[in-house]
Amino acid sequence: MNDNAKEQAYLYDLYIVPAWREVFDRLVDKEIELPKDGKFLDAMCGTGGYALDLSLRAGAKVEVIGIDDSEERLALARGKADVKKPNRASFRLGSLKKLDFPTGEFDLVIGDLSLLAATTPVAELEDVLAELVRVAKKGATVVVKLTTHGSFGEFFSVYWESLFDLDLVAHSPEIERMISERPTISDAETLALEAGLRKARSVFHIERLEFKDAAEFFASPLVDLFLRKDWFAFWPDAQIRKQVQDQLAVIIDRERQNSSFDVSVKATLIIGQK
Repeated sequence: MNDNAKEQAYLYDLYIVPAWREVFDRLVDKEIELPKDGKFLDAMCGTGGYALDLSLRAGAKVEVIGIDDSEERLALARGKADVKKPNRASFRLGSLKKLDFPTGEFDLVIGDLSLLAATTPVAELEDVLAELVRVAKKGATVVVKLTTHGSFGEFFSVYWESLFDLDLVAHSPEIERMISERPTISDAETLALEAGLRKARSVFHIERLEFKDAAEFFASPLVDLFLRKDWFAFWPDAQIRKQVQDQLAVIIDRERQNSSFDVSVKATLIIGQK
């Protein structure tokens, strides 16, 4: 295994799971009733904690399959399975964009798009939603986890200000694009209906992420490993990227006035039946 990827998997399990994934998992637990038998899919299962919990709660009549695109995260998931000894749970490498399962395979499909949708345009989510619906049986419940429009608004407000301070307003359309391309709840419901779900509905929870200062914000695994790359990808060279981030840090620390820098995330579920 790649040592850097292995380290990132451990950081994901240590920081991303409790601060991010579990916010969405609690929403799922609150909103859906588990089928008493059949096959469940946890797509983008990460390090497997929730898939294993589903298996242990659902019992021996249910088979849970978790897929993820990181072999390093899956190694941690399999290690947890060795300890927890779930009834019928397994993990395999896979992609959300092309699920390696027959059509109509699962009685419950849960797709975690929460980090994908944080940086991916609405148009690119269509294929992913279509795949999640495709592998569900007729009548099965499909649950999609994602962030919706309004998430990270505090950060983008500061981002705008940094462009004005550095006389880089010509790049402001890129900020507008990142804000506007995050799906609204209405967008997500429409996409789910178009993908073949019936009675699609949404629930959301506003989660506030708290950082003591700019340094902690940019060093957090959520930002450092998952969000920073897309937020800064459009800058032409590393020097400008550093100037922008440095100015962002100045503004964050100036405006928080000895309090924390809080960022709000609209954690959203889209739920429907095939």
